[in-house]
Amino acid sequence: MNKMVSVIVQGVVMDPVNRGFAVILRDALNSKWLPIYVGPFEAQSIVLEMDNVKHARPGTHDLIKVILDNLKANVVKVNINDLRDNTFYASITVEVNGEQKEIDSRPSDAIAIALRTKAPILVAESIIDLAGKDAHPHHNMDENTKQLNNLQTKLTEVIEKENYEEAAGIRDEITRLKKTITQQNNS
Repeated sequence: MNKMVSVIVQGVVMDPVNRGFAVILRDALNSKWLPIYVGPFEAQSIVLEMDNVKHARPGTHDLIKVILDNLKANVVKVNINDLRDNTFYASITVEVNGEQKEIDSRPSDAIAIALRTKAPILVAESIIDLAGKDAHPHHNMDENTKQLNNLQTKLTEVIEKENYEEAAGIRDEITRLKKTITQQNNS
């Protein structure tokens, strides 16, 4: 059996090249970080939970947690246990009535549920060795990058609510912040 390494969710970033989102997982020793690309809705769900933002109505991952709670099911852990053809595979281990069941899941959904249930996230050491990146101080998200990611998430939210006036203001903030980041990177 492959050794599993405990990780934490460092954050969600937007890849400027492919304009996709990546969840950044970091090992406890901060020696490696692992980017896992996720869809925009899953990225938003993860960011909202990390920022402790609650909606009036439950989102999909919030609903899953409510269902688990009502069934008195406990999420024991989340495993990211395989990487094939550039696709990560995960499972959620749930305990119900003293019996554990392993449920196949996309990593993005498993991570979103782990955050909501405070369950540990484990990654196979072989995956970290294969796809992990060395953690260096310049890889950590600075405050401007965190603010940019938060603004991009907020922009998505206000567009979904069709609040275009507020969206325009957020877009302008994003533009200003991107200029600041570019200037810092060029200095």
